[in-house]
This record gives sequence, structure tokens and C-alpha cells, in this order.
Amino acid sequence: MFGFDKLITPRIISTLYIITVALLAISAVLTFFTSGFSAAGLILLIMAVFARIFFECIMVSFKNNEYLRRIAEALEKN
Repeated sequence: MFGFDKLITPRIISTLYIITVALLAISAVLTFFTSGFSAAGLILLIMAVFARIFFECIMVSFKNNEYLRRIAEALEKN
């Protein structure tokens, strides 16, 4: 529980990603219904794509850390 062998931040980031995309999608749908096909709704959908890119960049750093730890453990066995 108190060790840093398992990180909880990737789970938190995944949850934040789901919440962010859901809110952006709901906002885009509401914008399309209230003002028709407008640039604001399209911008919200584009923001959802950029949110995905942003969260993936963060997750790549955590995956790099995980793979680096596996490499270090493998080298220690040899």
C-alpha cells in the first residue's frame, strides 16, 4: 500500500480522460442541438481529440517507467 511498486496515477489519469471526453461530447451534442451545426460544436469535438493526445503523452511516460523497471529487474537477474 505504501510502496511505489504499483502506481495509482495511471488509473486516475484514465478516469480523468473518460470524464473529460464525456463532458466534451455532451457539450458538443448540446451545442449542436441548441445552435445547430456550428463551429463551437466542432471545436468541442476537436478538443476531445486533443485531450486524447494529451492524456496519451502522459501515459507514455508512465509506460516508459514501467518498461525501464522491467529492464532493470532483468539486468539484476543476470
